[in-house]
Amino acid sequence: MRVNVYSQELTDEIALISKDGTDSAGERATFQAVRLYLRSADELHFGADDDDRSAVTIWLPKSADRQMLLAGTLVRMATIVSDLALKAAQR
Repeated sequence: MRVNVYSQELTDEIALISKDGTDSAGERATFQAVRLYLRSADELHFGADDDDRSAVTIWLPKSADRQMLLAGTLVRMATIVSDLALKAAQR
């Protein structure tokens, strides 16, 4: 699956999301995710309490090792963007 997010949709609003549920073994668990909210048209929302905004949500792995791998991937992505921005600023 590919998810495309266009630059016009980007915001700087992020959130840590927590949901209680059950894991694959049927045990109670809290699942966490990081969410990047996107711009979405006002006509998609019905009232002030409708928070069904467009967003990209990345559900976090349970293990600390896999969480660190994900963090490293996100840092590498941020480094690419920062490097490109610095090059553009130097032109």
